[in-house]
Amino acid sequence: MLGLAGTACLLLLSPLAGASNNMLYSDGTADAPPAAPDVTGVQVSNDDAGEVVFRITIPNRAQLAGTDLVSLLLDADGKTGTGCARGIFGAEYALGVVAGRYVFGRCLRGLWEFGKRPASFGGSFASSTLTLKANRRDLGGAGRFAFRVGAAAATRADPAYDFAPDVGTAGWSYEVIAPPQAVMKPPQRRRTACRQRPRGCKITRRWPGSAPQASPA
Repeated sequence: MLGLAGTACLLLLSPLAGASNNMLYSDGTADAPPAAPDVTGVQVSNDDAGEVVFRITIPNRAQLAGTDLVSLLLDADGKTGTGCARGIFGAEYALGVVAGRYVFGRCLRGLWEFGKRPASFGGSFASSTLTLKANRRDLGGAGRFAFRVGAAAATRADPAYDFAPDVGTAGWSYEVIAPPQAVMKPPQRRRTACRQRPRGCKITRRWPGSAPQASPA
């Protein structure tokens, strides 16, 4: 009986253990003007907490210049008719670096808003690799998303660009593999209070696929 109980526990825990993903996407080398940051690959990974990390390889940059711009556009709902750049890609989020400043943007009513960065967002550049990260809860809670990278040397005389994947091809797709957020029932007294005064409770957001829980406002 103890052995069966132990096996049952392991089966219950196994879907939550070691859930993660790590994918590598390649783009052509020297497929853009020499002045442009040349994106040759993107490694995307996530951990069990849902933190998604993008590592963008730019071998022709030991460090980013003040005129360099690199932007990662993310389509969180898989619909080209929503977000920004509708009908072409439909991005809901933009992570990037502009003149040495790391930015996080949301598409609101068809326009980009860069005013508020989530606490999970971060960026750095070292060893010819640009690293951008954010938790999936700040990326619409998406379990799967498409993304594209655009890079530019924004000089007035001769602007130069590189896109990965290339223009005219479909964006790359990535699946976040992480255990669902644990759903904990509120204490009995809160559940009773919510039943007695439904309007005094509010619904808190959970990961997709988990039931919302009510709590007193």
